[in-house]
Amino acid sequence: MAAKLAYRYLRGYTLDPGFSTQLDTMKFNQTTYRILWEDLNAPENLGPAGEYFEVIDIDPPSNCYYEPINLDSREVLSQNGLTPSEGNPQFHQQFVYTIAMKTLEYFEQSLGRKLIWNSRVTHESGKIQEHYVKRIRLYPHAFRDANAYYSTEKKSILFGYFQAAQQIQGTNFPNGAVFACLSPDIISHEVTHALLDSIHPRFLENTNPDVPAFHEAFADIIALLQRFTINELVINQFAQSDGSFDKFTYLGELATQLGSALSHGRGALRSAIGGRDENGNWKRSKADPTLYQTKTEAHDRGSVLVSTFFDALIKVYNYKTQDLIRIATNGSGVLPQGVLQLDLATRLAQEVCAIAQHLMRIAIRALDYCPPLDITFGEYLRALVTADIDFAPADDNNYRIALIDAFRSWGIFPDHVNTFSEESLQWCTPDNFAQADKKALVKVANFLRGRVRTLYNLSNREAIYHESKKIQAALHDFLLGKVQTDDNNDCKDEEQVLGKKELESLLPKLGLSSTSVDYYDSGNQDENRKLMRQKNPGEPMPIEIHKVRPAYRSGREGMILEQVVVTITQSTTILIETGRVDEDTKEPIMDEMKFRGGCTLIFNMADEFKVNYLVTKNIASQDRFLKQLRYQQGGDDAALSFSDSMYDDDNGFGTINFANLHFH
Repeated sequence: MAAKLAYRYLRGYTLDPGFSTQLDTMKFNQTTYRILWEDLNAPENLGPAGEYFEVIDIDPPSNCYYEPINLDSREVLSQNGLTPSEGNPQFHQQFVYTIAMKTLEYFEQSLGRKLIWNSRVTHESGKIQEHYVKRIRLYPHAFRDANAYYSTEKKSILFGYFQAAQQIQGTNFPNGAVFACLSPDIISHEVTHALLDSIHPRFLENTNPDVPAFHEAFADIIALLQRFTINELVINQFAQSDGSFDKFTYLGELATQLGSALSHGRGALRSAIGGRDENGNWKRSKADPTLYQTKTEAHDRGSVLVSTFFDALIKVYNYKTQDLIRIATNGSGVLPQGVLQLDLATRLAQEVCAIAQHLMRIAIRALDYCPPLDITFGEYLRALVTADIDFAPADDNNYRIALIDAFRSWGIFPDHVNTFSEESLQWCTPDNFAQADKKALVKVANFLRGRVRTLYNLSNREAIYHESKKIQAALHDFLLGKVQTDDNNDCKDEEQVLGKKELESLLPKLGLSSTSVDYYDSGNQDENRKLMRQKNPGEPMPIEIHKVRPAYRSGREGMILEQVVVTITQSTTILIETGRVDEDTKEPIMDEMKFRGGCTLIFNMADEFKVNYLVTKNIASQDRFLKQLRYQQGGDDAALSFSDSMYDDDNGFGTINFANLHFH
């Protein structure tokens, strides 16, 4: 019999603290969050420390630390946590922990596995070492500035606080203190960055204009969709807006207090559903297919994806509630002006809350169906469609059609598809592989089968991490043609070992290569950039096994999926002629550029451990290489490059620096 789940109840804000000081919003701006119970370590002058997060309330600008809250104390437990308060640092600790845990819960439920934080990487004695990260640290009062960010190096999330602007704007208190750690949107946004980094660490590499925009958009989508899990907030907003998204509500407004407190007083930091015109009148956004082609800054470009997602939500909502609206209006389908009757507002709110939660699960699950690097918005659409086909083949409520329609309306199209249908958008299967390649994939599956099963009974995250690393190392050697000799080996029989010819045939199907690759830019011969070659052509290109993760997931139609997700990448360094010569050595000056390829493999454990989907980024792709080259060297595509300060140089890549990217 399954163990009964226990929960901890903690009070907090639904929007931002300023809404609790207005009569028309105070009633719905506080709620009680239910989060999974976990044993917390004694604070020890730092803060709550659980399995995934630890709160450290040191305030360097004030040269002090605040007394930590004991969430297990009788006083706290008996009243469902401390009363929400802007002036109580202990409540700040409670709230950061609450929203972080709530966000994590949605990810683990959707992905069907425990999340392991991305490793901490160090350079020791000339070697790269990876270290297990038990907890992400949360600093509620890390610095004085209008910012908050996830630090990939420190494996921490740092929240700032600052003095609001002088002018009166929205819920802003002129010159008052504004704390980023009290905005549920900001907390969820930053935790989502950390979670996305743990699932796809290569998504930090700025290889095309969609990559940083996707990080920002996905974090906004998760933060805003969580708002729809708070029934009392949605009911109140729907009652005021005639049950429609055509009128202003706070449901699509992100971080209103922080945005209003800044000197320009722009209201919400970002808006997903609509915005105000030059006269201050709110209007719902209309799909504009040109924005995706013209927006270059990460947040602006990301806002196109956010608007696309909420366009899909509204389409599903309108489809699912049209009969209810007809019943409520005696067939006219036109709701009366004014505040909705409470029962109708409640029913409509229930529908939109269910839709938002389904879309949030689809959005998160789709991460497992993405390529492991160089993500584009179009590929994310394909991942959304494929993930949802797995979980709801019938799609009775037309979630996939709504997503496809929304992406088309906003001008976002994937490459390499013949039609804009579900069948074309669904990722490919290996069914059309040659028989020899199918046989090679069977060998890979047989190699993994027994090893992956060792992860099934593990519940300790550190044990899962270390066992996964062993499996990843074994798979790495297997793909390089090395025979395994350990006692747990299923492949001692030569019939189960990949031969040289099998490897040479299979690796390109996985987006990898066993040989050198030369890249030629035939369109730039006049600029002396024709010759491009690997830096070390005689050496094999390194292969990395990033993840081997089993997952158990339940779909909307009661289906249970048992899968194993494997992500593999390969990298090479390319030398590029510049046309310049070193004055001293007379040798040609060469630029260096890192380029990667790889794949995501999804195995079905319930169906003979066969490969269901193969999502590739081909390392031999001339077209993708040239696009990345132009982007990184400041060509036509890159002016989509953003401020250099937003990126750190990491092994030839601009790596996203969230501290600078989030600076307002």
